[in-house]
Amino acid sequence: MQEIWIPLVLITLFLFLHIIRPYFKKLRAIDGLAWLPILAFLGILALIPAYGFRPETVLLLLYSAVLTLIVIFKQINGDIKFRSFHKRRFVFIFFPLVLLIAASGTAFYFTPQKDASLSTRGVRIMSANDYVIRIYTDENDIMPGKRPLLVMLPPAFGAMAVVDETAGALRDRGFTVIVCARNHGMNPLEGLGLIHAFLSGHVSAGANDHGRALEERRKEDVIFILSWIQRNPRLDDEKALFDFASRETVFFGAYDAGASALILLEDSVFRAVARDGPYGSRATDIKVCGLVAIESPLWSLYGREVYQIPDIPANSGWFQSVSHGLRRWLLEIKPKKITGPDGIPELTVPVLFLVSDRRRKPDSPNGRYGALLRCYSSARGQAILISADDAGPLDYSDFPLVYPLVTAILGGRQKPVWNALECPGQTAAIITYFAESVLNAGGWESGLTRKASPPLGIQIEANGK
Repeated sequence: MQEIWIPLVLITLFLFLHIIRPYFKKLRAIDGLAWLPILAFLGILALIPAYGFRPETVLLLLYSAVLTLIVIFKQINGDIKFRSFHKRRFVFIFFPLVLLIAASGTAFYFTPQKDASLSTRGVRIMSANDYVIRIYTDENDIMPGKRPLLVMLPPAFGAMAVVDETAGALRDRGFTVIVCARNHGMNPLEGLGLIHAFLSGHVSAGANDHGRALEERRKEDVIFILSWIQRNPRLDDEKALFDFASRETVFFGAYDAGASALILLEDSVFRAVARDGPYGSRATDIKVCGLVAIESPLWSLYGREVYQIPDIPANSGWFQSVSHGLRRWLLEIKPKKITGPDGIPELTVPVLFLVSDRRRKPDSPNGRYGALLRCYSSARGQAILISADDAGPLDYSDFPLVYPLVTAILGGRQKPVWNALECPGQTAAIITYFAESVLNAGGWESGLTRKASPPLGIQIEANGK
């Protein structure tokens, strides 16, 4: 994506020429330089339809907007004189240049170093209802039916880039991987609601409602892909899905709200599949061996304040009835606070919780990881909690690849061990390590071609079950 540097260089040059114009006689004679901030401002806005919203250009956008407003204000007041300048000292150019260097330096330094394009090697792409299903298989495997099947949902934050790389790495380690995503993404209002939920979903009831709605939507995705798998669909004229994977070793994994959906459905869906084997008709029995929850917020497990309103007496008059109704209405519209995790499930299916290293800081019971830690500690089956050094809440999604500035702001607390480009491969190694431990404990043949040891820079906690 470094082709964005070309317009950024031109925008920076426009702003630089405007700043230094009053200090050089030859530049003072060029009247058009006074209007360059407007061109720079419009140029940055033009980057949005071409490259999407780029957080690293916000400072440059604000800088050009301020210079644009100054130019317009002077023109409106008739104060702009293109060839008449007061005596200026070079010391006054220092501050504007420092701001320009900081703004443009941020834009250049945090430009993504890698395009977020999706791979096509060994990938079959299918459509079903409103979903796109990508299937990662190894055509050269002589015993493909022994490979564990891993079904993944992409993150709500970001795009498919990181799950595509992770799925490719997992395929190379011996999995057959299915990635299921909706054809269309969220609209702008849903996106704002998601941001609100991410920032305050464990504190504010309004933000929590946005998170709950997204988790309900992800539940629908999980139910759909599970029913799609049970039909053992044909991938080509000769082979069906379970010709490329084992129906006895199925794992489900997801990011953020999708991970929450897996945990919330554990007792009603996955527990029966893991214990009894069949899900649906006998011809399509599958066994879910484990769940992978990556940075799961579990907004739906947070309770909220309940205001107690006394019942109105039966013999009350009209004034008491009106005042009671008004009081009830005011309490209903009053912003409610989150009281803490409630209704924690006792997980029996093996679960891997993969989280930020911010979890290592002592957190209040009602904090961001309050519900997740309660789920981990109350699990009746095998549960593993892994945090990676310097991993922030968004680092397992594609933000390190697509929005490096955001991950730098919301990064972890420890010294980094991986760089951003290594994160998908290391995530695949952690998932393989978990799958191997589950399959070995259950006495299943793993079918994994590359054995996994835990990567460096992670902290592993297990409940010993």
